[in-house]
Amino acid sequence: MTMEINCPHCSEKIEGSRQLIDSCPSCMKPWRQALFASNVKNGNGAAGSGDTEQDIKDFIVNAFHKAQRDALWKNSGTRLDTWHVSDFVSPCLRKSHYSKIPELKTGMNDEMAAILFQGVIVHDNSILSSINELTMCYDIVNKCNIDPMTVRGFDKEDPRKKDILTGTLDDLVKVGDKFVIVDKKTYNARGYVKKEAAPEHILQVNIYKLMLKASLGIEAEYGCNLYLDKGDGYKELPMVYKTAPIEETEKYLTDTLAIFKAGIPDCNITFLCNSKNKDKKIYCGYFEQCEKDGRDKFV
Repeated sequence: MTMEINCPHCSEKIEGSRQLIDSCPSCMKPWRQALFASNVKNGNGAAGSGDTEQDIKDFIVNAFHKAQRDALWKNSGTRLDTWHVSDFVSPCLRKSHYSKIPELKTGMNDEMAAILFQGVIVHDNSILSSINELTMCYDIVNKCNIDPMTVRGFDKEDPRKKDILTGTLDDLVKVGDKFVIVDKKTYNARGYVKKEAAPEHILQVNIYKLMLKASLGIEAEYGCNLYLDKGDGYKELPMVYKTAPIEETEKYLTDTLAIFKAGIPDCNITFLCNSKNKDKKIYCGYFEQCEKDGRDKFV
């Protein structure tokens, strides 16, 4: 993947081998020096450090960060403006509620971009079957599948979006005569031996089961969370289980949608906001807003 560059002078794309030439092929002005100056002005480079090697290091690191964000955008840039499975399986529904409020959205920092980038690398390079990265949409109120292209054609303010759930299934495999939904998860074991799949990961697979049945008529009897340990060369730890009855998942979706529509959900104190880690860090970007909305009542 090459870095995407637009000429600072004329905004034309400079692609491929043309990036090796200092002059823009469209306006013929020196783009590289202007781009570096722009990075410095925007806080992305070393301004007047007087250290050429440090300037080079900073420029390359920032270029890599941009490449990370470009990769993340390519994987999420087509994200539909509906509810997403991740909203419904979050340990804290209040966090999902806040994520839908434009005024509360914050920019992605380098640490979060790096974490998500690892997931992109794994998913893009571990295709387990012909049914891979299958995006599905489900109307929770009418209990039926709806084609993602149809949803994409809805007007921005179409009220139907408030009832629709979108999700992307990693892989559907068939072992013998059994269909299995596989969902990959990267993590850092740090010596911890995982005994069972996380409840929210199981719930995610169960929701995919419902959506798969509605969209393709396939009912997956089993689910598998494939945990990949980033600290041990992505060592595999598959957790297999029987999926829940579709009726149970339908009820969960209906009840949870009602909670979202009723207002601000109760918060659930989790590892994201309890600061019970060695660095005493808060990982939830909505912590301050949650405090304003009465977080202390749930501590």
